[in-house]
Amino acid sequence: MRSTLTRGAATALLPTLGMLVLAGCGGGDSDSGSSTPSAPASTATSSLPTNTPTPGSPNTSSPSNTADPSGEQADVTIDVTVANGKVNPSGATIKVKAGQTVLVKVISDADDELHIHGYDKELELTPGKPASVTFTANMKGTFEVETHKSGKLVAKLVVS
Repeated sequence: MRSTLTRGAATALLPTLGMLVLAGCGGGDSDSGSSTPSAPASTATSSLPTNTPTPGSPNTSSPSNTADPSGEQADVTIDVTVANGKVNPSGATIKVKAGQTVLVKVISDADDELHIHGYDKELELTPGKPASVTFTANMKGTFEVETHKSGKLVAKLVVS
């Protein structure tokens, strides 16, 4: 009788387990071939580059034109946040192709200055006041984006 109960319990649980497995496969992109569900879309404003699918690994293989509410357009947009003595992104490598336009948008909680080396672009940062600069990445190489007063590395802009 003991083995009959065990088999009976297993038989009763099989449909439930099957449904759980199938439910885990749903919601993903049918083209991805992945069996893991997609992460829910975030409604929070991201402070990472807008063409970055995951933190720390910018993807510029097919950047799309992005528009700033002020009307500025760019091939690549980098959103920078300076808060509580920390910068975000922090040291990320951002790849762009020569000739693409880059929009850097910054919001800071402290007085500072953001500098894009090589391109000699500077932004004065005032607490709570958004600042931005747009430029064409027309020089190849690796260029640091950093804050001057706090000395924080924001990103490395790699232009190829």
